[in-house]
Amino acid sequence: MSSFLYVFTVVTFPLELNPPRVVVRYRDSVSVNCSTSSTDHEGMGWEDTFGGTSFEQDVNIVTWTVDNLTDWTIEPTCYITLIDSKQPSKVLPVILYKTPDSVSISVLNHSGPMVEGTQYQLQCDIQNIAPLQNLVMKWYKGNEPLDNVTYSTVSKTPVDVSDTLMISPKGPQPHPTWSTLKSPPFSLDAPKFLLGNDTVVSADSNVSLNCSAEGNPSPEMKWNYTAARNVKLSTEGRQRTIRITTATSTNAGIYICTATNRVGTATRTTTVTLKGIITDRLRVMLW
Repeated sequence: MSSFLYVFTVVTFPLELNPPRVVVRYRDSVSVNCSTSSTDHEGMGWEDTFGGTSFEQDVNIVTWTVDNLTDWTIEPTCYITLIDSKQPSKVLPVILYKTPDSVSISVLNHSGPMVEGTQYQLQCDIQNIAPLQNLVMKWYKGNEPLDNVTYSTVSKTPVDVSDTLMISPKGPQPHPTWSTLKSPPFSLDAPKFLLGNDTVVSADSNVSLNCSAEGNPSPEMKWNYTAARNVKLSTEGRQRTIRITTATSTNAGIYICTATNRVGTATRTTTVTLKGIITDRLRVMLW
């Protein structure tokens, strides 16, 4: 049986640029470091028409520097020479840009005042700008964006560029008029009870106690009473109702309804009396 030994080697690229790419204004200075973590190299350097360095031995970093960058086609390259004579390299991406010498807008084939409703062609001329592929031309009317123009043609060197826009002017517009909407007066009202009276019932009969109130905003209704198995509470609209089934002596007594909103509170008491049972009566209290 044959046996095999596999050896895997992970090779990392030995050069690192800092920064990895640069955007430089025309005639400005620029400086970029090229470093390595390699321990088995003889030396390293930069190759370029401007700012190139000679081969430097036994170093781990070399710097490319240009005080006045004017070369539109520059491609500085950092290289390292390994002890096995291999020479890896890395190109530094450089974008050299120039702002325009002038920007102007004119009306084509027309002079003098414009006539409302007639179409006219505006032309924007930009002189001596680079690089073209990074240019975005934007048309505005005041702060309102009208159009964006981009360019796919690649040109690293300065060029002149133009774009046109069709417009149809309008004369002065009248000032906006204000309209008035009328609404009923707004009022806030404390709760006011609509229903609720003392009740006399016979034993074993059924009885309903209704309590409702009006107010603005609509009040919240609440009954306070002694709970019993034959007493149920229900709500319908603004009315809260207690229903007593087969009334007994335990259901006799005072039932208190409270209506509350953010303006105030009102309370009404209802006394339930079974025939043959004497119960004190309480009058309505409002606050």
